[in-house]
Amino acid sequence: MMHCFWVVLLINLLFSGCSTTKLVTSWSDPNFNELPIQKILIVGVIKNDINRRAYETHFAEQLEEEGIAGIAAHLVISDSDAYSERAIRSAVNNVGADAAIIARLVSVEKNQRYVPPTYEYEPVFGYGKGFYSYYGMSHRYISTPGYTATDTIVKLETVVFSTRSGNMIWAGATRSFNPTSPTSVIKENTEIIIKDMRKSGLI
Repeated sequence: MMHCFWVVLLINLLFSGCSTTKLVTSWSDPNFNELPIQKILIVGVIKNDINRRAYETHFAEQLEEEGIAGIAAHLVISDSDAYSERAIRSAVNNVGADAAIIARLVSVEKNQRYVPPTYEYEPVFGYGKGFYSYYGMSHRYISTPGYTATDTIVKLETVVFSTRSGNMIWAGATRSFNPTSPTSVIKENTEIIIKDMRKSGLI
């Protein structure tokens, strides 16, 4: 019975830890007519420098696969120069970007939830020599106790600006539920955002 308990508990933990990123809202400018966008500067507003660089680099690589030149901001803005408006404007002019993507880490939330106990019957094999003796031993009752699980929710907001007009042309918010690593958040967000930008006709 204890073996069954640990198997059920492991399954519950695995499913509760699966990373799922969703685009919870998005908007695009229906009047935008400055196509085609050929070069985009990617700016990550993330305190962790390693994650920021990884985000910008991966986004740039994925844009390249779409046939668009992606420029990671950390390649053209030095670490000693903060991501100020002046620095971003200068980078846009230096690389000749048509648009700029600014991704901001809004929050990382930790929420606890109670998983109630479960009760079920498990079939038993190999007991009893006949029908009447086997019937009463064919199932056994097992249960798993309740436990507390902690969910991690990563919230990011991404905005795309036209560098020609300075106007916002796309915006979206994503939520990553129980990500396995910063890398999974980066990959899933990038994929979702590029997909929606493509759907909106921006790329």
